Amino acid sequence: MNKKRFALPFAVMFAVTAMCATLAACGKDDGEGKEPGPGPGPSPSAELVYPEKGFNRLYENKTKNGAYKAHDPVVIEADGKFYAFSTDNDAGYGVQVRKSDDLVEWEFVGAAIPGYGATESEVKAKLTAGTSELQPVYEWISQASNFDCYTLWAPDVVPAKGGGYWLYSSWTTTFGSSRSVIFQCHSDNVTGPYTYVDMIVRSPNGGINAIDPSIYYTPDGKMFMSYGSFSGGIATIELNPDTGLRKDTSVSADTTGKIIMPNRDIEGSVIDYKTVPVYTGNIATEEYDESKWENQSKYYMMASFGALANNYNMRVWTSDKPDEGFTSERGNSGLQIAGAWTWRKEGESRCNDLNYFIPGHNDMITTSKGVNLLAYHVRTNTSGSGFDTGVHYLYTSMYDFNSKGQMVMNPNRYNGETYGKVEAEDILTKTEGKYSVIQMASKDYGYNDVMPTAYAQDCVLHEDGTITGAVEGTWKLYGDRYVYIKIGEIEYYGTAMPAMIRQYQRATDGSGYNVKENGGLTISAISDAVNGQNHILYLNMQF
Repeated sequence: MNKKRFALPFAVMFAVTAMCATLAACGKDDGEGKEPGPGPGPSPSAELVYPEKGFNRLYENKTKNGAYKAHDPVVIEADGKFYAFSTDNDAGYGVQVRKSDDLVEWEFVGAAIPGYGATESEVKAKLTAGTSELQPVYEWISQASNFDCYTLWAPDVVPAKGGGYWLYSSWTTTFGSSRSVIFQCHSDNVTGPYTYVDMIVRSPNGGINAIDPSIYYTPDGKMFMSYGSFSGGIATIELNPDTGLRKDTSVSADTTGKIIMPNRDIEGSVIDYKTVPVYTGNIATEEYDESKWENQSKYYMMASFGALANNYNMRVWTSDKPDEGFTSERGNSGLQIAGAWTWRKEGESRCNDLNYFIPGHNDMITTSKGVNLLAYHVRTNTSGSGFDTGVHYLYTSMYDFNSKGQMVMNPNRYNGETYGKVEAEDILTKTEGKYSVIQMASKDYGYNDVMPTAYAQDCVLHEDGTITGAVEGTWKLYGDRYVYIKIGEIEYYGTAMPAMIRQYQRATDGSGYNVKENGGLTISAISDAVNGQNHILYLNMQF
């Protein structure tokens, strides 16, 4: 059940808008709350429709409004708009709120909790004077001998059962400490002001860190909160859906809940229940058989793995249960779906608009149009020299599921696209089969290791099912948008999705570059674990 809208099982929705890079002549919405039937099921598309809307350029010196300086974002849809909540001290201590009509351009609203959104000294003055909205939290957290942190961390916001909204956030004694607390606030309005209600869980020292709360629900309405970070792994606590507080009587007791997975390099968990179609045939060796689809329902957990400034990346685990058993084909390490990449070629001039460096700490949302999206922060320049290296921006990207039920991520910023049926001619004719290709392999880097950036290369997909160029192999389109690719001995399973594709273009006089935009298709695929690693493949139409 989607935590942002309470009751929207996975359904593939198809629509056409003139402003979006989407697929035309798709089937209409079947309505909220219905489970999909076996198989992916969209109506056939007739042609690609190309977008009229593009993106604003990103600049390092952009103001604190918009998508600039947004750490650990979560997004909720309410009142016909989208609201993002995040933290960044340069944008004002506390939890910041942004709003958007389209998930592309964001407007800075302000601080969610009264007394925040100001400088550290102003926040500190209210706390020491005993007049802060979060005074009870401060009274507990400041007892630590090493307390020196006035920063709030990693919020989440969900609709409250009795009306309004619940905001959850965390506070720790000092950066990297495991003495932390997660608390709940409430507001009648999605943008606030949020008033303090109670503490949810505290970690006095060691064990699972009470940080990074994320709310999720079961199909029968049970409410859970996952949390945890580098210290002790990820845990979950069941909440009372009527109050949003602990289900047990020890509302603010010093407990750590049930461990989901012990791994000190994982943080920022987010969980959602999805029903997705899975193909039971062997597409690699057999002809496609439409009858070999069946539905699979699982809890999907995403989290970020690795060092915040050096090798952050997003990974996925699944379980049949909401509060235990999360694993992947790589065990606790998770299936990696993103790393550090750029749509520039190696050696081309710097271009922040095409960079996706160490993306992570994401949210999973499903819009009212049935589009699955990741909201996450991205650094747009090279990392590796400290926590503050690289300016953070709020990005959103579509995600999908391949025919094995594994999550794949659209490697482009979202621009209003929706899912639809893809034909072979869609893949081949728009750009004569020319694609930019990015290859990455998962790796559990050491904390101080810098993840290498994957650069774009050239390849061509041919009508006979072969691939030539920087990568050599074969490809096959099956079902409504599913793609099988084999390169060497590695087999990739993915989907073709619409995208606003941004590409590097040299100036004709050789003096610099431009970024050009076109609506087209992208292919995102991952492999199963091979020698302990899974591989990631992105392809963008090359215009």
